[in-house]
Order: sequence, then structure tokens, then C-alpha cells
Amino acid sequence: MPSQKPDIIKDPDTEVLAPTEKLPDSGNIIQESEPEKENKYIAINRIGIGTMILLQLVLAFICVCLLNYLTADKHIRKDLTAGAQYTLSDYSLKFLQSDLLKNHKDTIKVFVIAKQSPIYSQRLRTVFEEYSRNSAAEIEVEFIDRVKHANRLNEISAIYSKSFHEDSVLIDARTEAEKTKATPATPPAANLLNNKSKSNDTVSLKRIRQFPINALFVTSENGSRIAAWQDEKIITSYLLSAIEGKPRKFYFIVDKSEVDELGEGSPAWRTFNSLLDSQNIQLEPYQISSNKPIPADAEGIAIIGLDVDFDDNEIQVLNEYWGRNSASMFITIKPDAKLVKIRRFLASYGIMVEKDRVTSMLNGRKLTKARGIFVRGNEITKGFGDQATQLDGMTRSLSLVNVDQLATKNINVYSILNSAPGWWGETNYKKDKVQFDPGMDHGSAPDSPVPQPVSLSIAVVRGKQNLDRTKHLTSRMIVMGNTQFLRPNNMRSELTHFMISSINWLAGREDLVGTIGTKPVQNQKITIPEEQKTQINVAILAILPCLAALVAFIVWFNRRS
Repeated sequence: MPSQKPDIIKDPDTEVLAPTEKLPDSGNIIQESEPEKENKYIAINRIGIGTMILLQLVLAFICVCLLNYLTADKHIRKDLTAGAQYTLSDYSLKFLQSDLLKNHKDTIKVFVIAKQSPIYSQRLRTVFEEYSRNSAAEIEVEFIDRVKHANRLNEISAIYSKSFHEDSVLIDARTEAEKTKATPATPPAANLLNNKSKSNDTVSLKRIRQFPINALFVTSENGSRIAAWQDEKIITSYLLSAIEGKPRKFYFIVDKSEVDELGEGSPAWRTFNSLLDSQNIQLEPYQISSNKPIPADAEGIAIIGLDVDFDDNEIQVLNEYWGRNSASMFITIKPDAKLVKIRRFLASYGIMVEKDRVTSMLNGRKLTKARGIFVRGNEITKGFGDQATQLDGMTRSLSLVNVDQLATKNINVYSILNSAPGWWGETNYKKDKVQFDPGMDHGSAPDSPVPQPVSLSIAVVRGKQNLDRTKHLTSRMIVMGNTQFLRPNNMRSELTHFMISSINWLAGREDLVGTIGTKPVQNQKITIPEEQKTQINVAILAILPCLAALVAFIVWFNRRS
């Protein structure tokens, strides 16, 4: 008989396949296979797995919430733009965290009134957000569209008695008490800002500042685009003046200073005046020859381009002022001035004005525009110590004298700007070719292995500056042997930085020592030759679509197989 295929018998209990075979001679005999191991299926506990997954999701959500709670007050914002366009300078950050802002308990309101121009609207929002986020006081910023929000604009105009014919920014730093005292009969703020009355209403209205938005940037020569931003400089300056309200006063001794232009452009004192104005300090004229005491509200006195010597009575007035607590002096000396008594006054406080000119020789040519290096390690040059600069015009060197003796009287004298290597104080400066003379000149020879620089600027502190309870009572002085560096054409960025730091140091604002520079707009233009344009077109229109189609075909073919 032909062989038959074995039947498959399924054991219902063990689910094991047992083969059977029919034999022709002996009948149907079931032949059992060798015993096989039992294969038991374990039932999946879907409820337990689902519970664990749900528990894990709940725990993960709790961890995310806790992590978010712990890091909520540690917000980090990164400025990835070229040149850190939206990052505030150290000066602004120190100002926003200064005691002046911390003591201002009321909200500072800022109204940005402008059309929604794509040129500067986004930048203004970002910059003011940085001010609000980093400020110790609450700064509330409101953006008002002159077209869309006409009703709100009319309301602001009525409240502050101001007209807004151009895009502008209004800062209101008044306290709640000053706002409560304001009455409808109060004259408009615009008329009172120039009023020198010392009434409380006038002081409160000085806390309201307005400036045009076009002052925040510098345009190109043809006026077609924005070349650089100076928004931070303007905003910080107006915030400072609004919070302080009444400006401080520096008295300018006009009868001892160089006040005329002398055919050389804008005089140096005008630049000094603009720097003071940016720090909410007003420069007032004063004649010391009147022998009247310097006014009690003087934040400091300034002698810019000292070219006339003092007499005995004037020295007495100067000594009386310097003997006060918190007195400040800023003096720049005209190189060719003949000074006797003022030299004695300065020498008594550790500053000797030498009868020389800071000079150097290069390839047989005499150089008179002194190069200097700011001294590191003092409050004035914090942040730009060891930086080099140049003082245009002639410079007289200064020397430190009797430093140890003065230290016993709590008078500290130190240099803040030294001459660069290769420069010395030449006494025989009228010659065309000069050479260092160790017996007559000051400093050291250009080839000296151990150079001894001469001082170009010296600072004096009278009082205990290291103690917090007496620090505000110290008197301070800065003397420079050059005046021409203050002319507008001679000012450099590092010199502006130095002057702003010096002004705030003299005014007792150590927290605001620093400055703010402009941020140029970086426009990058890509020039593509014609042959490269053709290659780019071929790549975009032909090669890339073909590559996409090839990848799609490969994926389809793999799935099909």
C-alpha cells in the first residue's frame, strides 16, 4: 500500500503537536512521540503595565514642574547677534542695580510713542525689555501707535501737557506722592523744565523727560539707512536724569580757564559740558576773582585749560572749598601757562606740575602727541586698565611728591594715566631734535631696561575712602597736564570712557563708573559672480529635486520588496 502522510493530532491540554502513523500490517496503532517539555504561556498583566506607565508619566510631570519651579527665578537670556547688539553694557547694568534704582519704590513709566515702523520697533521693544528685566526698580513700558491708538495718545498728551508731533519716548519717574500733589493748575512740564525755581512742583516735573526716537540712532551720510545705534546711551542718560530729578552742579571757574575758541574749533570746556550733561550734572559759570565762597550746592569745580595763575585771595577761596567734605576738583592745565601759586597748592597735595613736555623721537622726528597707558587697579580706570590712548596737543608731565607723608594725613595720591614706553618729560622741548638727559628730564630713556613712565594724570583722595561710613565724605581731585584732548576732534572712545568714569567718581557715583559706546549696524553684502549664479540655479532647479526623487524611489523599492 502506498505510504500515507501522518496525521497531526493537537493535544488540547498541552497544545503540543503529536504525530501519528498508520501501519498496514498491524492495524492502526498510535505511536506516541518522545515526551516534550511543556510550553506554558504566561498571561500578560496589561493592567499592571499600564499602571506603571501612568505612574512614570505622573512622576515625570511632577519632576518637570519642580524643575520649572526651581529655575523660574534664574532666567538666562542669550544674545547671539553679531557684536551683542541687544546686550546692555556694564555701565547700564550697574546703573539699573544701583542704590538710586533700589531706593526708587514707585513704578517708572516709559511711553514709546511711534508708528509701528519695522526699522526700529522690534529693537526698541527688545532693548526696553532688557531695561525692565535688569532693573532693581519696576519699569513699565507702554508702546503707543500714533495712528492706531489715537485716543490713548490724546490722553497721554493731556496728562503731561505735551505734544507728540514726532516719534518720541516719554519717561515719568515721579513718585506717587509727587503725582498726588500735581494739580490741574500746575504749569505744563515743557515750560517748567527750563525754569530754575526750586519749588517742589518744579523738582517733581524734572522727573519727566522726553526725547525724540531719532536721537537713538545715527544715520549714514546720505540718510538712507541707520549706521549705528546709540539707544542705550540716550536711554540710560535720560533715565538717570529723570530719577534724580534736580541736576547736580559743577561750577566752572571761567576766569582761570581757556573759554575762547582761538580759531581752533569748539573749545575743550564745551565737550566737558556735554559729558556732564549726559550724567545729569549742570555746569554753572563762576568767577573766583570775586573772592566769594564757592556755592554750597557745588558738586564740584572745574578748571578746563588752566592758563592764569591764582593770587593769594583766590588760593584762600580754593583752600576753603577743598577743606569741605565731599569736595571735588577737575583740573586740566594749559601747557604753556606760567603757574606759581597753583603749583604750590597742588604740590601740597602730592602733585608736582613739571616744566616740560612729554616727548618721544621716532626716526629722527620729534613726537609731541603723547601716548599713554591707563593704570590698572583703581576705581576710575576699572574695566579699561592697561588700555593705550593718545593725547593730542602738548602735554606737561606730572610727578608724585611726598606720598608717604601725605598718607599719614589720610591723603592718597596715585597716577591713573602713565606715559607709554619711549616717552619722557623733555625740559628742553623747544629744540627740533631732543635726547633724554637724566640730569634734567623726567622719566627714563627710551632704551632703558627698566622704564620709568611719567604721569599724565593724577588723582587725589582726602579722607578714609575704604570705610563705608566715611566714604561719602571724602574729597577728590583729578589733574591732567593736557587740555587739547577734550576738543571734539581729539576725543577717542577710550578717552570718553575715562572722562565719564572720572565725572562719576568725582560725583561720588562709584557704582556708575563706566561708559556706553555706540553699536554699529553690520550690513553684510554677498556678491555672486554670474557663473556661480548659473551653478546655483542648476543645483536648486534640477539637482536637488532629482536627489529628492531618487531617495523617494529607494525608500519605495525597499518597502515593496
